[in-house]
Amino acid sequence: MRMLKAWVNGSRMLPPWLALAILLGLQAASLPFLLNIHFNNAGDIYSPADAPIIQLRESLFKEFPSDEALIALFEGDDLFSPAFLGALDRVAKKLDAHPSVDRVLTLTTIEHIDATDDGFEVALLVDPDNLTSRTPNEWKARVLGDEFAPNTLVSTDGKAVALVVRPKVLKESLARRDIAIALDAAIRDEKLDARQTATAGTVAQTVEELRSLWRDSAIFIPLTVVIGLALLWWVVGRVRPMIVGGLAMGTVVMVSVAGIVASGQPYTPITAMIPTLMAAYTTATLLHLYAAIQRGRIALLSRPKRIQRALSETFTPGLFNVLTTGAGLLSLLWVDIPPVQTFGLSGAIGTLMVFLVVFILVPPILLKWDTPRWPRRRSGLSYARRIAAAVAVFSLRNARAVLIGTLLLVLAAIPLALQLKVESNLIEFFAPEHSISRSTDRVESRLSGVTTMEVVLTAPDRDGLKNPATLAQIKALQTWLEQQPEVDRSFSLVEVIEEMNRAFSGEELGDDALPADRKLVEQLLLIYDGEDLYELVNRDFQRGRIALNLNVHGANEIGKVLARIETRLQAHPIEGIDVEMAGWGRLFSDQEDRIVEGQIKSFTSAFLQILLLMALLFRSFRGALICLVPNLAPLFFIFVMMGTTGIALDVATVLIAGVILGITVDDTIHLYHGYLHRIQRGVSPVFAIIRSVEASGRAVIAISVVLIAQFSLLGLSDFRPTAHFGMLCAVGLFAGQVFELLLMPALLGLRKPGPQAKPLPFPD
Repeated sequence: MRMLKAWVNGSRMLPPWLALAILLGLQAASLPFLLNIHFNNAGDIYSPADAPIIQLRESLFKEFPSDEALIALFEGDDLFSPAFLGALDRVAKKLDAHPSVDRVLTLTTIEHIDATDDGFEVALLVDPDNLTSRTPNEWKARVLGDEFAPNTLVSTDGKAVALVVRPKVLKESLARRDIAIALDAAIRDEKLDARQTATAGTVAQTVEELRSLWRDSAIFIPLTVVIGLALLWWVVGRVRPMIVGGLAMGTVVMVSVAGIVASGQPYTPITAMIPTLMAAYTTATLLHLYAAIQRGRIALLSRPKRIQRALSETFTPGLFNVLTTGAGLLSLLWVDIPPVQTFGLSGAIGTLMVFLVVFILVPPILLKWDTPRWPRRRSGLSYARRIAAAVAVFSLRNARAVLIGTLLLVLAAIPLALQLKVESNLIEFFAPEHSISRSTDRVESRLSGVTTMEVVLTAPDRDGLKNPATLAQIKALQTWLEQQPEVDRSFSLVEVIEEMNRAFSGEELGDDALPADRKLVEQLLLIYDGEDLYELVNRDFQRGRIALNLNVHGANEIGKVLARIETRLQAHPIEGIDVEMAGWGRLFSDQEDRIVEGQIKSFTSAFLQILLLMALLFRSFRGALICLVPNLAPLFFIFVMMGTTGIALDVATVLIAGVILGITVDDTIHLYHGYLHRIQRGVSPVFAIIRSVEASGRAVIAISVVLIAQFSLLGLSDFRPTAHFGMLCAVGLFAGQVFELLLMPALLGLRKPGPQAKPLPFPD
């Protein structure tokens, strides 16, 4: 306990050289990890490894190709000329040779069933070795008359042709980027870039997110540190404390990111916000310490006494700041989305690092090397002090009006908050004018939707999907699916069997081409020597799939389609067949339930943890509740803003409640800690409130400027979830400080003094 008291009152510190060595050593130890950072934003990483949809996908990948795609769209009036078709085929062959590509689908690579005298044969839709054997118009007629090509690889008017690159089952975003680069290079080599009008698909979306991640990291991390340094200079007016602050920020950021790498977790668009958060939080914590040192300068204390008193004033609230902020971040572990959980855990560990750096390592460095005098009053804190004091006086004089006005404002805004929606929409992750958004719109206007989903059909036995009765039920389901407005196109083994039967019979069977005899089905399949069929059914004919192309992208809309399909299957089950929903659309839709459940659990967890920690600090549940009230208000108005602007609760904005609650409560702890400290010394409640707000509030305002500026940087990202997170955090922090300075004095002014003034857990 004696050693603890020594740390708290600042009389015992590390040797300066040792503190500096530890600071630099942490940076040096982090560097190898930073050089091996693992960027990845593949769709699968946003679902737990043991999630049913992931398990189903993994089992499907053993038998069927990936449902991801990179789509290149070409437009023109000469798309069936030998020159274009030859160039298109050469691009396809180049991409097909890429180690990460499973198959390339285009006019010269997919199969077509032709009738023959002996039955039928499987040939290429367009034979790249015999392009002059038909005229361009004949090739066009053959392609448009195919069962599968129109609206998938060619527009119905023949003026748009697609090349679809289907990757192997990939776990890494970098491999997807390599495919995109290879596609662009092949198109340029064949001089088809003039005809290319769009690049879309899930692979293209992932690549754009990755590029946005790189841009944001390269721009925002340095700018965040620069802004932090600039504001430290504004507050302190001293070069050496600013440099020490830069070392502190750099250390915390580097260690936090290194921790992500060391734990084997990928660096995602979600975890990419950790550096900004840690730099901002380090700056905020430093400002509390620097503000206390500044107060010692004003009191004409010597340098050692200034630092000792600053530690004595800030150590205990600083410790609980770290604990409450860490609690807010740890609450994100309740959100069952791995990158969100990594963000929470890494952020919580980062806050502990902030405490170590700011309260253990920085003070001895300042004591040794920051020898020149600090400006007595000419700093940013001087201006903030007057603002804080003026707001506190206003709040005390109008305490009841402030509280009633806040309550009425909250009640009036409840309908707006209820408009908050939960949504994840891949296309809306970027602005409408972004290239990926425009490309997706272009592809979907000429062909079918790019969102994929699968109806997985599993029979109990081998050859179970050769049963004509089962095939008829699958056809009925597929016919119903194509009647749904969200479904542009569907594919199944039924269509291939029907096409074979039409060619084999030599008769006009029309839509009634499905064989009713099992022996005929088996005969057709025996003759079939192609490969395209086995992308829709395995070779045991025990598991198959209906592949869907949807024209919607949001989790809500996809969820409605899924619910409708499940209702249809309950009413009209396929006898003896187990039916499951899979695919990219299902993967994306499943996030919605995890986000809602996780948000409720994480907020409840954060609230209870922070309440208990403050009750421990202040030895009063009543005092803890008083402190939490001003910090709940900004969360409410964040939800109001989201409801009114249409910003949805998604994988990024689900972070905000834990982050904002954890950060804003820090200032409350400092203010209330100072208030109780003065009450214990016999200061009158009114004067204690004003002096506490004057002392802590000036730092609060300065910290608000720092945090708002640093989080606002993220609002400039072209990746909308990141931009929304940054903008809403900035708004929440601004609202938090407004309510802090308005509500806390009002609440304390109406509270009766006396019993609440109890000893603090740690000595001052």
